[in-house]
Amino acid sequence: MESYKRIIHEVATKTSIQNEDIFDYEHSPLKDEFDTTFEFYYEALLNNAHYGIEPSLLFFKNDTSINAAAGLNNGHYIIYIHMGTILGLINRFKQKSDLLNNCDVDDYIEFENSLDIPINELMYQNAMHYTFYHEMAHLIQKSDLLEQTLYESSNNENDFSIKKHLLELDADQFSSLCIGAHTLQYVKKIWGTELTNEQLEKTLILICSSALFYILSFETNKLEIYYKENSHPHPVIRITCIVFHIVGYVSQALDKEGYNIELNIKNIVNKCLDFSNKLAVKKFDVNLIEDYKVIIGREAINITEYLKEMRELEEKDMTLAAYKWNIIAEQMNTK
Repeated sequence: MESYKRIIHEVATKTSIQNEDIFDYEHSPLKDEFDTTFEFYYEALLNNAHYGIEPSLLFFKNDTSINAAAGLNNGHYIIYIHMGTILGLINRFKQKSDLLNNCDVDDYIEFENSLDIPINELMYQNAMHYTFYHEMAHLIQKSDLLEQTLYESSNNENDFSIKKHLLELDADQFSSLCIGAHTLQYVKKIWGTELTNEQLEKTLILICSSALFYILSFETNKLEIYYKENSHPHPVIRITCIVFHIVGYVSQALDKEGYNIELNIKNIVNKCLDFSNKLAVKKFDVNLIEDYKVIIGREAINITEYLKEMRELEEKDMTLAAYKWNIIAEQMNTK
């Protein structure tokens, strides 16, 4: 608690954020979970100071909704995660020790024996990773919109600009690269050079499924698919890009390191959807994934055209977080 107490004191005294907006978890029954989460991500924030995002602050907002935001306030780069996000993800994943039971995924139950943590906890961790790194990407972008505060899940249906869509897709890509790096670190720790196609594929399906569940829980997913509307791209488009980015990064990185592993991204996407749908139907009484598959099949051409336009904008923009990631990666590789 000492680190968090110090940081929230800074938030309250050095920014315009009010005390009542700050969640103090000292007396929460989930104190240890909040403390572990804060320590991990605050360290990650400090470790990424080379992007020029300092002084930086991280705190939990006293709000029970599922959301997170990034902003620039009185010269401080700030990430705040709604305490409801932690509670929601704990309920969805971490507390569900029976997550895989009676879901017709016996091969994953068997696969779990080779991991160092239960699958429901692995999925919880990666949903949190997605949330944090997406917000950190907004800090790295340093866009003019940062002073207005960029929220992750927005219900502002009329607040469209192509720039906002670009920033959100870029933040998703940056988050995917970070998740890919964590995934690489994880599989190499567990299996080392003995890593097989099946082990990697199953791990990626679990990782991508956690992001899929999180993104498809946003209110905007209840809307019909749209393109040039709203402040954020439609969740169906976002999760499609996220899965491709994660798998693509891991595949390329392992290939560079000499691993003899071949990944078929489309097969992994389909298996990810199948795995997620079995869990969604049995554990959450929703059919999100089936709806997703219908939309993808119907809108493939329109989605492709939209993403083509966004990629053309990406190529010209050196302020984007994914561009900056690649520059730093190249610098590290040449050392």
